Amino acid sequence: MRFVPPICLAAAAVIGVVAAGGASATTQPGNLYVVKLVITDNTVEFRGDKFLTKALTPHYPRGADVRYEVRNRGTRAFSLNILGSVTGLVRPGRERSILVYWSHRGRFVFRPRPTGPRIRVWVD
Repeated sequence: MRFVPPICLAAAAVIGVVAAGGASATTQPGNLYVVKLVITDNTVEFRGDKFLTKALTPHYPRGADVRYEVRNRGTRAFSLNILGSVTGLVRPGRERSILVYWSHRGRFVFRPRPTGPRIRVWVD
């Protein structure tokens, strides 16, 4: 049998731990992010969103659970459907909540109906 110095064993253990932890992860299970989404007749504003980029586009990690508190500050009633989560009709001055699970990577575009402003979301 060959003698292996303890320093080599320690270095191999450190390399193994670093290599195992190097995979990119999605979000931790059980994390729920709450975002206020304000819709007017011409704009959509994300408030309190820690994933908002400088271009004002949310950039979520895959697997993120987001509860949107949708408030209508416009003059018309809107309905919002994001990946099957629907607010129903939100009249001016009212608020509804929807829960969205971002399970797929990609760039998404949504629009409140009828004829609302576009909402862009990126998921990595």
